[in-house]
Amino acid sequence: MPWLPLYADRQDVEQILDFLNTDSEAAFIISQGPGRWKAVEQLRTFNDGRYCIWCHSGGPLPLVRAKGRDGIIQNPWAGWTQGNPWAGSAEEVTEADLSLPYFGPGHPAIIWFNISTQGTEKDGIGLSSFEWIGNHYRILGSAAPPAVEKWWQHLRRTVKKSAKRIPRSGDPSGPHAEIWALPSAYAKILAGAPRDDNPY
Repeated sequence: MPWLPLYADRQDVEQILDFLNTDSEAAFIISQGPGRWKAVEQLRTFNDGRYCIWCHSGGPLPLVRAKGRDGIIQNPWAGWTQGNPWAGSAEEVTEADLSLPYFGPGHPAIIWFNISTQGTEKDGIGLSSFEWIGNHYRILGSAAPPAVEKWWQHLRRTVKKSAKRIPRSGDPSGPHAEIWALPSAYAKILAGAPRDDNPY
């Protein structure tokens, strides 16, 4: 499955937020209280945590049913809920983690952004990432829409333009480079800041 790992500090994350807030295809699915969700076009800030991004050019979001065919969330901008109807839509199946919305085992129009600016060591840099199901379920008839594939490639190009690919540990210029270090985090790593080699 497509994965875009990052070393990013708060300054870098603010740059990512600016990019996503100005992207006309990206929306955020946010909590409106226990079991209540809503799509919004922009966020004011990103704290460390897990964020749900909907690439809405990839089509509508599913309303997951316990039995029978899934429905469609008719108006994500108005909101929906788990269990009791609100704005005309109610989920019957939820994520095990109730702090996150659920769209089935992997919806191809959903991208997750995991932010971890704080490392496990003092003054360290955590390992953040974007993750996407991609075409994992193509064989089951759930291929990624071309618009979302295009969006993912644009995201990757945007990150690569400003980031330096480095290994998970050791000399930042050493072999086995695989994590994209964004500018502010990269400068700290070069200055000796420890970095996590796995997400936490």
